[in-house]
Amino acid sequence: MSTPDVASARAAAEALQNGGFVVLAESNDDGAEGNLMLAAQFATPAAVNVLAANANGLVRLCLTDERCQTLGLSAHAVDEREWQPTAPISLREVAGTGASAEDRARTIQGAIDPSRQRDDFAQSGYVFPLRARPEGVLRRAGRTEAAVDLARLAGCLPAAAMSLVMNEDGSVAHGQELAAFASTHGYPLVTVADVIALRRLSEKLVERVTSARLPTDHGEFVAVGFRETLTGAHHIALVCGEVEGGDDVLVRVHAECMGGDVFHSVACTCARDLQHSLDAIAAEGRGVVVYLVAGDRGPVRLTRHEEADAGAAQMAEYGIGAQILAELGLTSIRLLSNHPRTLTGLDGFGLRVTGFVPIGD
Repeated sequence: MSTPDVASARAAAEALQNGGFVVLAESNDDGAEGNLMLAAQFATPAAVNVLAANANGLVRLCLTDERCQTLGLSAHAVDEREWQPTAPISLREVAGTGASAEDRARTIQGAIDPSRQRDDFAQSGYVFPLRARPEGVLRRAGRTEAAVDLARLAGCLPAAAMSLVMNEDGSVAHGQELAAFASTHGYPLVTVADVIALRRLSEKLVERVTSARLPTDHGEFVAVGFRETLTGAHHIALVCGEVEGGDDVLVRVHAECMGGDVFHSVACTCARDLQHSLDAIAAEGRGVVVYLVAGDRGPVRLTRHEEADAGAAQMAEYGIGAQILAELGLTSIRLLSNHPRTLTGLDGFGLRVTGFVPIGD
């Protein structure tokens, strides 16, 4: 696990404050992608040209959830854990087609102008907004959230213009290619984990509120209650054995599914996954099930398709699950999941995934 670099995040924020560009990578891994970004308030036609040149013309605008609502921009993605693209926009009053760097710069400036409302924009054009989750990287460890957080940390308006970094042959730049690109142009390089680490110095989204012994059919657990400091939502961690500071602690992060967990619906595998996870942890004598309650963040979930397995996917909403694990003193974990995948940003929470363990049938 690479160590998050708070100094890199601070250097990036300083560059943004001065109107400069920053390369924002999803991680330090060789396969990580990254974006060239700047604070949206500095998106001049010349700056938009630079962004467009690095991504075959595609320029994205990262906005807060609140601003997207004001502009009437609904995210296309149904799953709140995923990145949130909306319909492209253009400022209605631009004289051209909206495709020029000048037109796109005016659209970006209009989108971050609080006096502008939804009627000022057409939902078609050449600026592609992305919706950041309200709590930023402490909720979801994504580049959209990191870009908005960095702009805010820089003292700028919470919005960022960015484009995907591409190689000269048109392929997407990864890992060392990103580092070389940043070095060549003199841009600071920062990762999502660096931004998380900087925010965690002074902020946290969860606090421990209660605990109680919980004997179950699976074995003896301690139920630890956590509360989100911003929303008041409550979540539960079921802890078996001594987990603080342990290596390779077995963990299941489970998103509430009322249909499966409570009513044992056969339309999903949620109840089975939860029961098998509790069995596996009890058999090992050590581990944690983090049960994330939906609360008022969306409609009651009556079923969840297997491909949306929360053992890994819910960690992409992770801020909350990751912070709960960090509060419990975990640093090295194995995730119970039938859908192993790369998880970025966890090192910002002091967590390292050492492996995935399939959930038994």
